[in-house]
Amino acid sequence: MITAEGGRQTVTRILRQARARRSISDIPGADQRFGTGGAARRGLTQGETAKIIGVSRRWYARLENAHSENYSDNMLEATRRTLDLSDTEFEIVYRAVRGTAPASAPEAAEGELSRPMSDLVRSWRPWGAYISDHRWDVLAYNAASLDFFPWMLHGLNVMEWALTWPEARTQLIAWETDWALPMMAQLRLHAEQWPSDDRLGEVLERVHADPIARGLWKSANLPVIAHPASDQTRRLYLPRRHRPSEIRLTPFTPMEMPWARLTVIQPV
Repeated sequence: MITAEGGRQTVTRILRQARARRSISDIPGADQRFGTGGAARRGLTQGETAKIIGVSRRWYARLENAHSENYSDNMLEATRRTLDLSDTEFEIVYRAVRGTAPASAPEAAEGELSRPMSDLVRSWRPWGAYISDHRWDVLAYNAASLDFFPWMLHGLNVMEWALTWPEARTQLIAWETDWALPMMAQLRLHAEQWPSDDRLGEVLERVHADPIARGLWKSANLPVIAHPASDQTRRLYLPRRHRPSEIRLTPFTPMEMPWARLTVIQPV
């Protein structure tokens, strides 16, 4: 039988070992945030981990020491991605501090994405490609997409990640003007087009819960265009690269799925 004390020690060991096996250069944009001097150093400090997650060092330290607190799912999920916890590691940590199993990522409704379409996206070469629905839940993606957006591996919603997660504001250069405002305009348009969609309503609630994103929702500077322009490029930091990368996001609408968007990520 595992005692409560033993469970706390396990959480501490998991998180400390996870920090030790990560480096600054593994986190997109962290080199620039913390300086390149530590790029070759293996291991993240508690302070660096806390800043990437978007919480105070004291709050993260309490998690690492397995103190029972009201940690948000956002914080726990951000810890999972920052430290690249395995499914088993994350479940142990989550159960220890929350007393229940983590919720599964939302799944697409049966029949929304055909097998041939899924196979097409997953086998796309050589650029990154992913397909999302009108709620911006990712339905399928290829391996190259993870080079640009590692968060897809954890089943996050595109809008929730880009508009509310601190790590997105670190990775995406000119976050507000080049990324957040255009995406917020798209989100508002879909909110008007699908006002009764419960899942989209959940996404809106999560976006509105973030004070910075909520301010952008009301911004007078929202662009009119509701999709990425094919001639527009955007810059971002990629894992283990010290210089900014430039990409072009080109969206397509499959004729059999007018509610979906196939996005190709092309390096410039």
